[in-house]
Amino acid sequence: MAAMLGWVQRRWNEVLEPMVRRATVEQEAQLRVLWERELEWWKTQRGLAGDSLRKPITQVRSLIKGLPVTEHNSWENPRTGEREHIGLRVFNLSEGEWVTMNARNQGVTQERLMQQVLLKDPDGLVERALSLLFSPAWADLVVGIAVCTGRRLAEIMKTGTFLVKEPYTVWFEGQVKGRGRESERYEIPTLVRAFLVVEAVQRLRALVDCTGLEIEQVSQKYGKGVNEAVDRHYGDLEELVRATREKVSVHNFRGMYARIATFWYAPPPVADITYMAQIQGHRFVLEPRVEPGTSAEEVEQIRHHYASHANYADYKIADKDGNIDGRQGVRLGQPGVTVLDVFRREYEVWVTKTHPEQESPSEAPKKRARKKATTENKTGYSVFRPTIQTRAWGDDLREGMRRELGHEIKDDELLRRIFAVYEQQEHHGGQMQGSVVRQDGKPSLSLEQLDLPAETRTLLQEGMALTGAADLLTYLLAAGEREARTVRSQARRHDSERYAAMPTSKLAGMKVPEAGTERYRRAVYTLMQWNEAHRPLEQWYITTLSIQKLVGGRKEAINAYLEAHRDEIEGHHNTLGIKPSYNRKAEPIDQIITIAEESTAFPWGRTAEDEQAITP
Repeated sequence: MAAMLGWVQRRWNEVLEPMVRRATVEQEAQLRVLWERELEWWKTQRGLAGDSLRKPITQVRSLIKGLPVTEHNSWENPRTGEREHIGLRVFNLSEGEWVTMNARNQGVTQERLMQQVLLKDPDGLVERALSLLFSPAWADLVVGIAVCTGRRLAEIMKTGTFLVKEPYTVWFEGQVKGRGRESERYEIPTLVRAFLVVEAVQRLRALVDCTGLEIEQVSQKYGKGVNEAVDRHYGDLEELVRATREKVSVHNFRGMYARIATFWYAPPPVADITYMAQIQGHRFVLEPRVEPGTSAEEVEQIRHHYASHANYADYKIADKDGNIDGRQGVRLGQPGVTVLDVFRREYEVWVTKTHPEQESPSEAPKKRARKKATTENKTGYSVFRPTIQTRAWGDDLREGMRRELGHEIKDDELLRRIFAVYEQQEHHGGQMQGSVVRQDGKPSLSLEQLDLPAETRTLLQEGMALTGAADLLTYLLAAGEREARTVRSQARRHDSERYAAMPTSKLAGMKVPEAGTERYRRAVYTLMQWNEAHRPLEQWYITTLSIQKLVGGRKEAINAYLEAHRDEIEGHHNTLGIKPSYNRKAEPIDQIITIAEESTAFPWGRTAEDEQAITP
């Protein structure tokens, strides 16, 4: 849990707790008067409004939950069926107030719709994730799981449990946010075979142990590494990056996953908002709390307000002509694909009404039963019976994989990698391995057509099989992209080292982006050092404006830097309890704080001799 705000704890100790602890159900009216008076104090004395009320309200309610519950001071919450302290019924905002706080105004909502991202190749996006699920690197595993399940970073690394239910669904439990869903188990779809996700989570937890971390610390410690992996594997896809960001982050995958899952698996009669809310655990969209008698139109408006806040409209699927493809459930009916239990009855009724000639899904012929049910299998293995020639072919592929990956390849891993390649080819229209297909559908380039040494041809074939590349051009472009990224990274690292040796005043006169990044880096470091050495009233909340006043620069560039280091900066603010209102000081920040001139004043700074040594 995040650190308790100091002023909230003081108000609780001095004003709220003495009365709330003694209150009974009969004193609900007096508690409401106390709460209204307290909210007014927050707004006038603390300057809080809108979303800034969220955290203190949550913390006060947490304190109330720590009070003993008796027959005289409690009520039964009809939503949870549990008895709660009467203070929890009073110390809250109405649903309408929460909607006002969460909802964006019409102009902002329209702007978001204008920035909507069209996903042109959902199959390709998921294929990248599929290869990451085989990776030995923990950050790659996180990215692959995030794409395939849409779960938050802390849920993937710490709180979530994933159990296979159907070939493409899992039981999920351990949601980080959501009214009452933290301990609820519910079914969610996976964009690849469910057991691959479950086993990837198991391997991730074996590599990285987060059991000793608080939820907020997971992002602070591992967020940067994960987002670097996101940039490596998805940073080249401009379609994923919203206009307000300069690079994709793991958070983008929540909206992307929800849209692809809806396109692939949502029954047509189920509203996309409803389906996304169900699989992302957004109970506030599924079951908005409203006053008795609220009209159906008002309830639907509240749901849409919340859906806008949850970014449901950020992503849409594009058809081959670049228009929005609004279809749902395009993979329903494919082998292994099932409807979520919560929507099964609705789907069956729809099928019966719209396709009376078809059998109801529940009445369709059952699949031929396997010889032994999964629950009865004590070894966890089945038996494949290939011919001797097929086995020899597989052994040759296995040896190639062993050389490439550096470890022994068992039958199970061999088959999984082959299956993955086959599925990718299926999704790309069955194109031939090692070929580029012209618009007329005929192969125009293949390994066999190239004048290559046999050893080189074999090496390329093995590499394509191991990475799951659907054709030769895709494989060569991916390899070239990795090389280009490496070269670019080395060049940027060289520039960063050179600017780290320059005086601050010299950086201020340079227009190149790397010089600006070094200035922002020094400003953030200086502010953090200042905050740690001074009292609360003298501390500063790190904002775009504060950085700009200290070292100059374009707001867009500063925003991008702060976004890239958001987890670190938010952790700093939370640790010290620093709020935006701290910046309301009579004297401007640039008259109080000065950025050191010499580069060696910073831990990463270099000397002038270092600069000469690395300057070409």
